[in-house]
Formats: sequence, C-alpha cells, structure tokens
Amino acid sequence: MAPAAPTDRRHSWLGRQLGTLAIAQVQAPGSPATLRAAAWHNGVLRLGLPLPLFVVQDLGLLLTAAPGGYTIAPRPLVDARDLPPEARALLGAYRQLLASIAESELMQKAPSWRLRDEVIAVLIARIVGEPASRHGQRVKTVGAEPLPLDALAYPRLETGEETEVARHFADFDPAPLFGFVRLLCESRLEILTSVERIDIDTLRLMGLLGGGGGGGAPVDLVDLYGAFQSVDGRDVADFSLDLLPSVLETRRASGVQTFAVDGYASIERRGSLDSLLLTEFAWDQEVFERKAIDQELYYYGRERQREDQRQLQYLLIDSSPSMRGTRSVFARGLALAMAKKLALSGDEVWMRFFDSRLHEVRRVSGSDFSVPYLLGFKSERGRNYGRVFRQLLVELDRLRRDDGRRIALYLITHGQCHLPVELVEQLADRALLYGVFILPSSALRLSYLPLLSRYQVVEAAALGSREGRRTRALDILDDVEEARRPAARPAAPPPAGPARRPARGAGRP
Repeated sequence: MAPAAPTDRRHSWLGRQLGTLAIAQVQAPGSPATLRAAAWHNGVLRLGLPLPLFVVQDLGLLLTAAPGGYTIAPRPLVDARDLPPEARALLGAYRQLLASIAESELMQKAPSWRLRDEVIAVLIARIVGEPASRHGQRVKTVGAEPLPLDALAYPRLETGEETEVARHFADFDPAPLFGFVRLLCESRLEILTSVERIDIDTLRLMGLLGGGGGGGAPVDLVDLYGAFQSVDGRDVADFSLDLLPSVLETRRASGVQTFAVDGYASIERRGSLDSLLLTEFAWDQEVFERKAIDQELYYYGRERQREDQRQLQYLLIDSSPSMRGTRSVFARGLALAMAKKLALSGDEVWMRFFDSRLHEVRRVSGSDFSVPYLLGFKSERGRNYGRVFRQLLVELDRLRRDDGRRIALYLITHGQCHLPVELVEQLADRALLYGVFILPSSALRLSYLPLLSRYQVVEAAALGSREGRRTRALDILDDVEEARRPAARPAAPPPAGPARRPARGAGRP
C-alpha cells in the first residue's frame, strides 16, 4: 500500500486534479494511467491549455491503449445517487462522446505506433483545444501548475486506493467541473471534427522515424503542434511514406575492417586458436579450460573500427520564397528519405534549412529524425545565397580543423540558386558537393555546375503524378548511394582549380 497523501495537498491544485479522476470514464487495467496522464497534462499545459486531469487521462488512454484493452464505464468512486440528475445525464453524454471518439480511425491506429508522451499531449490539445479555450473558468477550476511526475504522488487505483480520489473529489465544489463536461458535450460535433482532421499519415511517419515513437531526444511541442497545422506538411508526410518502404531496405554498412595480411590490430576477447596469445598457454589445463569457457582468454585481433573514415552527410534544404508549393514538398520529402537512407548506412547526418540565413542544425539519430521540425518549418525571410554560403564556408573550415572528417554536402534548391564560382570552388575544396535542382523555371544555366561532383535536375514532367514523383525521388536516392561508395576508400587530397573533375550526370527526366 502506497503512503497516504500528505495533508498539505488536500486543498491544493494537485488534490483538485486528483479529485477530477472520480468522474473519469475510461479504464485500462494494469496501465500506469495516472502517472502518464500527469505527463500528458504537463505537455498540454506548456501549450497554454490547462485541462482537468480526467479529460487528459480519458483521451490519452484512447490514444495509447489497444482497442479492447480498455472499457468506457464509470468508476465506482462516487455514488451516482449522490449526484444530481443533471450531473448523471452529463456523464452519460460524455461517455457517448468518448465512445464516438474511440470508433474513429485515429484511435484505432494510434496505439500501434507507440507515440511519445509529447505527441499524445499535442493530440489532446488538438482534439479539445478549441472548446476548452472558450471555457471561462478553466484556470480557476483546474489550476495551472505542472503536476509532479512521481509515482508516489498518485494513488494506485487498481490496488484499492480509490477512497483517496473520492476524498479529494469531496473537498471541492464539483459544479465548475460539470460545467466543463457540459461544454464538451455541447461541442460534440466540433470535437469529432477535430479528431477527423488530424492527419493519420503524419502520425504514421512519426511512428516510423522516431519523431513520435519510442525514446530519443525530447521533441519540441511547438514543432509538433505546427506539424499538424501545416497543409504542406501533410503532403510531405504522404510523399515520404511513398519513399520509405524502398529506403528501409537499406542495411547498415559494417564499420569493421579486416586485415588478413597486414598483421594484428588489437587484443580481443574472441578469436581463433591460431591467434591466441602465447602467454595464455602458460595456464594449468583446468584454469585454461575455465577461462576458455568464460571467454577470458586474450587473442590477437585482425579487425578494427573504421571510425576515421566515417563521413558527415550534410543536407542543406532551401526554404526561401522560391521553394513554395510543389518544390517545397518534394525537397522536404526527399531530404527526409535521404537522411534515413544515409543514417542507415552508418554515417552521421545533419539537416539544415536556409533562406537569407542558415537556420539551426538538426542532427539526425537512429531514434530522432526531426520529423515535426521538418514538416512544420516556416520561413518568412527572403534569400541571400552569397551570405548563406560564405557562412557555410566558415563552418566547413571549422569542421575540418576540429574534427578532420570527410564531408559530403547535399544542396536541395531550385534552378535560380546563383553563386559566385570562386565561392563554390572553395566549398568544393572542403566537401563533396551534390546538387538537386527542383523545377527550374528555365533551362538550368548555373556557372558553377562543373564544380559539383554530381547533380540532378527535377523537371516539371517528373512531378506531374504521384508515381512520377516517387520514381524520380528513388532515382536520386539510388544515385546518392552510388556517390557514397567511393567514400569507403581513404580520403585523397581534393584537386584544385582546373584539374577538378567535371559534373557526372545531369538529372534524368
């Protein structure tokens, strides 16, 4: 039995929120629902929307518990006979609202994607945010402070500690609480419409790429909220999902190099008998056998990790006003798929937007592909390519000086990205340059094209259909993979000036 609730919280904001659980209508046995609901509540509160804990818990369980893993029914924490008839009728209408929400496609599919708490909080805010923001007594009713994320602060309802919740419910006037329930029931159509408007493909993409599921770095709630508001973001998610099945066939490249002739590279705990250290034969037979069984013998190793050749894959995505609409959707969808493909190959991947300046770097990892940021990013600036790439040149110099790694720079932009030839020459001396030029308004005439290692041109004809967009993007991804293969060899000093290799292969329509 958990310790009793401290008396100093009986009339506090925490006690008030615990008391609201007495009228919660969704039950999921065996689930740490109250503690998770506190995390969801805090996320919603950070978005500026204080909600009663029972609403947060009910909607959160619908989003996280598999269909059939919960029931929609009142808890026997408060005797229904002690409630006025109007309150009983409101709770019945609220249950019907929850049952209708549970039948939606969103609630049927979301639990299978194991969405993170931040995503659940944003979804709850999207579902009831509009009617709740009109509730005049919201701050007075529920308080506006974060809840503690300590399991001991919450009663375990599944072990018979329901009486504590009932006591908290009795400590406060329930009239404002039922007023909030009435508001939800009166906004039934608006809430159900909000549920249907949440884009399923965006959620599925987050589940696949770690922007919404599993662990990983914290997700920015503003980015998440913006991802569900962006119209272009839905198109990007749909396009990315067309590419990902092919991308996910990529297998991580081994980082181990074998030296069959050049001698030994290290001392290992595993190996063949002919590579066993000679000193290991000095052990008595019984000791030797025990060490062999426990893997405590030492062997000469012929393998070593190829860390010094791990390449930095740097994706630059143009977000200037010239990249609106179709250009933006194709560029972001391609960048997301490219980041996934390169990360699966074992390289470190950075993504970065630019317009009149360079925006912040987003480092891609196995559990975080910055999906919400990429879907919802909005640029309100003009363009200044000279300034952007001069700033980038300084950064590349710093990366080479501090880390000494090879860098591959991928530029995704349009056909009017004009740069001084001298500046591109300096960039090409510091990194492998790969260009993707989307929907040029006229014939591509950029003076620096011969300085690029490779480049692709995406014509309007390729973007006229869904299958055409997918095929063209996959062609580019295959070409990127081909361009990576020489990177497995030791880096050679880059040629200078006129000796540089001309462009290899313009884009195919």
